[in-house]
Amino acid sequence: MERTIRALTAAGTLAGIGVIVYGLALFLAAGSIPALLVAVSVLIVGPVEDVLQNIARQRVADRKAQEAWVVLVDRATSLAFLVLLLLTLYSIR
Repeated sequence: MERTIRALTAAGTLAGIGVIVYGLALFLAAGSIPALLVAVSVLIVGPVEDVLQNIARQRVADRKAQEAWVVLVDRATSLAFLVLLLLTLYSIR
């Protein structure tokens, strides 16, 4: 089971990197705003969320407050992701 989790984590990371790199490349090459919005949305729910949750785990001493911050980061990044996807759809209409 642990091996499967590691494999899925690695595959998700590679897919995320691919989306980000390709989205940025499309934006830089052709000015594609939808591609940029998708790349930024993946950045937010990927590495940005991970960094913010790790900061919360390291800097908040109280375990209950720590978990509250982790949930807050999760909800905020999920909302940002969905808003960016909505903007993506709006930009291609």
